[in-house]
Amino acid sequence: MGRLFGTDGIRGKAGYSPLTSRDVYQLGRAAGAVLKEKFPGERCRVLVVRDTRASGKWLLEKLTQGLLERGIDVFDAGVLSTPSVAFLVQAHRFHSGVVISASHNPPEFNGIKFFTSHGRKWPDTWEDLVESKFRGASAPLAGGRMTSGRKASGRKKAGGLAGGRRVDATPFAHDYEDFLVGTLGSDGDFSHLRLAVDCAHGATSDIAPRVLERLGATIFLIGHKPTGQNINVRCGSQHTDHLARVVKRKKCHLGIAFDGDGDRVIFVDEKGSVVDGDHILALLAKTLKKKGQLKKNLVIITVMANLGLRKALRTLGIKSIVTPVGDRHVSHAMGLHHAIVGGEQSGHIILGEYLPTGDGLLTALHVLKTVSEEKKSFSTLVHWMKKFPQVLLNVPVKERAPLEALPQVRKKIERIEKILGDNGRVLVRYSGTEPLLRIMLEGPNKPKLDGYAREIADLVVEAVGA
Repeated sequence: MGRLFGTDGIRGKAGYSPLTSRDVYQLGRAAGAVLKEKFPGERCRVLVVRDTRASGKWLLEKLTQGLLERGIDVFDAGVLSTPSVAFLVQAHRFHSGVVISASHNPPEFNGIKFFTSHGRKWPDTWEDLVESKFRGASAPLAGGRMTSGRKASGRKKAGGLAGGRRVDATPFAHDYEDFLVGTLGSDGDFSHLRLAVDCAHGATSDIAPRVLERLGATIFLIGHKPTGQNINVRCGSQHTDHLARVVKRKKCHLGIAFDGDGDRVIFVDEKGSVVDGDHILALLAKTLKKKGQLKKNLVIITVMANLGLRKALRTLGIKSIVTPVGDRHVSHAMGLHHAIVGGEQSGHIILGEYLPTGDGLLTALHVLKTVSEEKKSFSTLVHWMKKFPQVLLNVPVKERAPLEALPQVRKKIERIEKILGDNGRVLVRYSGTEPLLRIMLEGPNKPKLDGYAREIADLVVEAVGA
């Protein structure tokens, strides 16, 4: 087994290492031990949510068992989005939060992410401690009793461990809903908007319709009937064709597509064209600058941001800081530089004035607020930013060999970079969550980019292809 934690927590196929029943139980015990060390003398309280995957229920049970045996109180909020935890841990003063989800991945995958009491991902040092304890775990203790209800109490276990409580925290969903609506202030009337909404059969399937209907919008739902096996399947932020058809058929102002855990969002304009995170960052930055509300006159973007976005921000006189891929890096840079807007092309948009992590529903509400205020078509509002043609290729790999150790691949990349010059770029990196090498090229001529990407991919397959 390689490193337990990737760039976005622990992820893999449910039932396989590192997500077997025993693994997750031991992970709960290891994480509980770290929390006890970080908060000595305190009764630690942890909030847990999950998405709609069938495996989420048993993963929750095993993780909870491990946490309870370490004397951690586990508050189970049921099915809720990942960003809900970033709000709720702060609002209700939890020591930590946990999300059981594999985000945009297929149903057979799952994952576990830990959040601090400030709503940010656990730092690497905490994850390293968990990993050390996990790998050195002793044989499991006898199973502990799980209790439910707000008044449940702990009990003493063999060896002097105080058992934790399990508490029903599903009512907290209403607090999160009120928070989302409250961020709009007095501008929360969407009664004139017709929206198509795709919930990816995931964590937003209940709360997104409730919030949008509460704000008066007319909505046409798809991807809102989770079975445990259909999350992200031909729906959601990575599959917008059906959404585009609904938008045009129902004459909607725009379409909204969430991913499985609700931390990212992709839009479709009234003509059926996809509007990704680069377009949304440009729209929000332009709107906030116009209002004099863009703190530090700064937007945080990643290396995946399209050249068109970078040029658009420069045209607006807005500064940008570039980070590695991953909302953790964006969030860290935003905190470091006191920025209030940042995000990724994939639809992870962080509105730092409200939350330190990406929230698809929060982002959607503030995009809708802008649409309402501007009284222009969505396509007009977003497509002033002209994107450079971009080609993305994902190559399955059997190992993550450093690119420096693949001389033929490296030489090919250098040759293409020289050809593109200042009018394009090449970015090749390993996925942090899947066994893939991601190849991205930008430039003025898409057919040539396609050929260049294929040349790199062929060499990668020869060297480390799965």
